[in-house]
Amino acid sequence: MSNLITRSRALYNLNNLSTTAAENTTLDALIAGVSAAIERWCGRNFVSTQYDEIYDGRGQRELALQHFPLISVDRVAHQPTAVLRVQNTSASAQRATVQVTSTGLALTRVAAGVSATDTLTFAGNVTLTALATAINALGNGWSASLASDEFANRASADLRALQGALAAKDAPADLRIHLLELTDFNIDSARGLLFRPGGWHGGSQHWRVIYNAGYAAVPDDVQEACAQWVAALFWQTKRDPGLAHETVPGSIDRTPLGHVPPAVRALLKAYRTVTV
Repeated sequence: MSNLITRSRALYNLNNLSTTAAENTTLDALIAGVSAAIERWCGRNFVSTQYDEIYDGRGQRELALQHFPLISVDRVAHQPTAVLRVQNTSASAQRATVQVTSTGLALTRVAAGVSATDTLTFAGNVTLTALATAINALGNGWSASLASDEFANRASADLRALQGALAAKDAPADLRIHLLELTDFNIDSARGLLFRPGGWHGGSQHWRVIYNAGYAAVPDDVQEACAQWVAALFWQTKRDPGLAHETVPGSIDRTPLGHVPPAVRALLKAYRTVTV
């Protein structure tokens, strides 16, 4: 999660106060905390980010992506298919697993309570054939084979992260790729919707979508909301942190912030997504 404003932007709402090193540390913490709180309250991320997500095919005409507005849709793939089978047959191992990470594979075996993990990168083994060869070269009971020769030149990086850890002891663990690319869809970027004439069918985890969503630059009103909230909390740190309510008859009647300030809510209202 990224900060919505810089420290310099926060200082605008503090009348460009000359701050100490300790106050700068406080501001940085407040900016991070308020940025997270705003995104949680609005139900969306504002900073441009790439997402790689899996969706079920439920037959609807539209597919609602988790994040929006959309900046680009880089890939829509379907038909998850087992392409690489990995197992460990070591007599000394009691447990073995294989896991797809964002950068490669993690192969873990446990023998007599001692765990050992081998890692193989996609960058060093760019095709499934190369990845299978590297697994077979590990020894210690590890072996791998392609589910079909037609997958030989498939990119190993097309194996989506967070598969596993799958049990691979004395039985093959199937690693999957969404094989087919989709091109016949339309985009509603503002609402984060994809439309397909035939609908989004296929069942559990049938669709893989890689896309960029958020804003190239955080909107000015969102920055102002963040800066106002940070400023209010910054001044609150200058008072007794145990103070529940303060009243000076005819002069002061204030309570420390416990909720999103009204002015901040007003600035963010247009961005809030409410889930029912």
